Amino acid sequence: MKHEMKSKDRALAVFEGELPDRAPVCDFGNIAMVGHYGYRFSDVRGNPDLARDIMAKWVKETQSDMVFGPFESKGIFMDIPGMSVKLPEDDQGSLRQDYFSTPEEIESKPLYDPFNREECPNLHKYVVDTLRAVHESCPDAMTPVWCEGPLTTSGFLRGIDQLLMDILMDPDNAKKAIKRGAELSRQIVGAQLEEIDADYVVCTDPVSSADMIDDAMFREFNLEELKKSTTQWKQRHGVETVLHICGDTAPMLESFKETGARVLSLDHAVDLAKAREAFKDDVVVMGNLDPVSVLLQGSVDDVDRAAEKCFNDAGRNGGYIFAAGCSVPKNTPIENIVQMANVSKRHAY
Repeated sequence: MKHEMKSKDRALAVFEGELPDRAPVCDFGNIAMVGHYGYRFSDVRGNPDLARDIMAKWVKETQSDMVFGPFESKGIFMDIPGMSVKLPEDDQGSLRQDYFSTPEEIESKPLYDPFNREECPNLHKYVVDTLRAVHESCPDAMTPVWCEGPLTTSGFLRGIDQLLMDILMDPDNAKKAIKRGAELSRQIVGAQLEEIDADYVVCTDPVSSADMIDDAMFREFNLEELKKSTTQWKQRHGVETVLHICGDTAPMLESFKETGARVLSLDHAVDLAKAREAFKDDVVVMGNLDPVSVLLQGSVDDVDRAAEKCFNDAGRNGGYIFAAGCSVPKNTPIENIVQMANVSKRHAY
């Protein structure tokens, strides 16, 4: 058995293609952690001091090697001129309207410059400052910066239903919207990395799910933009990317390898053994535990069995990170999250 490693070293080893002492654990419980300590999401939104306190306790209690803190994801849209965002008391925000309402607006309406804090105070208040606090409070864990992926960013700008209709009926306009969304996404990450010495990028792109598009659409409308993003972040800032796409992504597994993401985070709908076979040793696999039926509603024994299966399907030779298949819901018992670490310890390499 290998000598026991520190959390960050364990996770970095997997990113670098090395065999750690055991498989690391990543926690996506940015809502669950807030409720666990008796707060609502409105308490921590735009409050980096509270986020710092919560994260310092949470990472210690869950024994997580990689963390993802409680920030307001819709903060990346609040600085867009005229954009209105609904901020619920105990959940992530939502956009009240589409920004590119007509095809003509796709190229003409202005976006903000993420590198100019005066133009985007909300990006910094709700995203950058919170993720910096997470980084400062968890020095022994891997901490990220974040963005929505090209299709999802452009989907929020154009309207997701309208963007999908454009992909089918007006592909030229779809590509124009996706180009603008992708560039905004890249700049948002770049602006964060200028202020935060983060260890990796989390790129979430749920509109790329096979529940919404097929593999041909993924390759035509998203693949090159994702490759451009992951390449730029690595070359300019030296950080790798974790790509998470919700839902059933089985039809896109071969394409995912081409995105340049070092880690591919898979939802519970994907057959993990088949994904491991498709990816071989080219990328690291993460996730796959059902966040609702197993982590939220299941017992510790249920988590143990599910995590054991994930390890058997994808982790016996390394290159796997324990995690939920998507965001961990609020009210998830902390002992269920801890059990992922317990299974990891049981299977030390």
